[in-house]
Amino acid sequence: MQKTRRWFGAAVILLWAGALTGCGTWMHGDHQSVTLFTTPAETNVVVDDVVHLLAPGTVNLSRKADHRATLAKDGYDSATYTITRTWSWWVVADVLGCAIIFSPFCIMHDIDEGGYYTFDDKIYFTLDRKTSESVTTK
Repeated sequence: MQKTRRWFGAAVILLWAGALTGCGTWMHGDHQSVTLFTTPAETNVVVDDVVHLLAPGTVNLSRKADHRATLAKDGYDSATYTITRTWSWWVVADVLGCAIIFSPFCIMHDIDEGGYYTFDDKIYFTLDRKTSESVTTK
């Protein structure tokens, strides 16, 4: 009876650890919706030369890489910003799960698929007003 409980306990721990492996990608996916806000409002935004929107707006970004946003509006200097990803709290579950079953596959899965990372849900950009150039006369 005691031996059965030990095997059952070990099986539960291994199943729990297995469930945590790669959980970043499973739990929050490999894409994330991010809302972009600009000052001034109604600025044209191009993300990765593919997605065009008028800010404020929401874009669905792949967590596999950082992204480039180009902003333009008449009367303002154009600007390019990098939308940078950071590590997700799901990494903690990966590390705990992998520490128990000793498999680097779970962390590598989340790194490759993007579940290891996250973006801010709301990102704010500010454009500078164009300065008028002085005209010199001779």
